[in-house]
Order: sequence, then structure tokens, then C-alpha cells
Amino acid sequence: MRESSKAALCGIISSLAVVIMLSTYISPLLVYTAPAFSGLLLLLIINELGCRWAFGTYISVSLISAFIIADKEAAVFYTMFFGFYPILGYILNKNIKNKIIRTALKLITFNFSCLVSFAVCMYVLSIDMSDILGDGILFTVVLACLMNILFVVYDILIIRLQELYIKKLQKKFRKLFNIR
Repeated sequence: MRESSKAALCGIISSLAVVIMLSTYISPLLVYTAPAFSGLLLLLIINELGCRWAFGTYISVSLISAFIIADKEAAVFYTMFFGFYPILGYILNKNIKNKIIRTALKLITFNFSCLVSFAVCMYVLSIDMSDILGDGILFTVVLACLMNILFVVYDILIIRLQELYIKKLQKKFRKLFNIR
């Protein structure tokens, strides 16, 4: 595949990811789900072109989202976690064979990213997070536990989607885009 074709494919995926990020105008619930779905699109780039191209796509979607998405919270969530995690998860799954160490690294990354995301939202963007953090310590701890469970489900979804893509869709995708 020529470099121009690779760049065009990354541009198409970037555009689709930004359109999904723009869906945050429709519903406040999409503030949390749109970045996750936009990140899943990077699986195509990872499998077809590699992590370097996926990282470039992640950077472009992050920058475009920061400038044109009205809901900056969604842009922060994409930039701080959902955009780079499919790339990082792929690298960890490929290079670390010990499942316990791999899972621990993923959970540490997720929790650190959540803390940084909330800090950026509160202190840089001045978004009021008191509705989440102001309901008491017990609520915050329960929310953190539920978020970790949701992350594990998201990680399993990424792994299963990659397997599905490779087994069922990769040949059709390569034929459609003339990738050899």
C-alpha cells in the first residue's frame, strides 16, 4: 500500500472518529461513550497499518476534537485515555505474556488516566465535577470500582473486536481498499 493510500485511510478513520465525537451534541450521555467508540476505530489502523499510523491518527483526532468539539470533557477523555488505549493495549497484549502483569499495567494506566482527566477537567477547563466527587467518599470509591469493572469489559471488547476483525472482516476490508 502506498504512503498516500495509508494517509488517506487514516484521514477517513480520523474523520469518522471526529463525527462520532461530534455526537456529544445529541445527548450528555455520549460524553462518555463517544470517546470510547472513537477509540475503537483505531483498531482498523492498528491491524492494517501498524501502531505508528494509529498513533498519528490518535494525535489528529485529539487535536481536531480539542478545537471543534464543544464538550471539552469528551475531548479530554479521548485524549487522556480512549484514544491511546487501543494502541497501548495492542502493544501490551503483544509483548507481555504474563496476564497478571499485563492486567495490572492496564489497570494502573486506566486509573492514572482517569485521575489526570478529572484533574484537567476541574483545574484547566474549570468543569464542575462536584456532582461526581461531592457525594461523599463512599460514593467516590464505589464509582471508582465500577469504572474499573467497566474498563475490564472495555478491554475484553477491544480484544474480541480485534479477533472478530482478523477472522471475519479483514479479507473483505483489504479487498475493498485494495490492501495486499
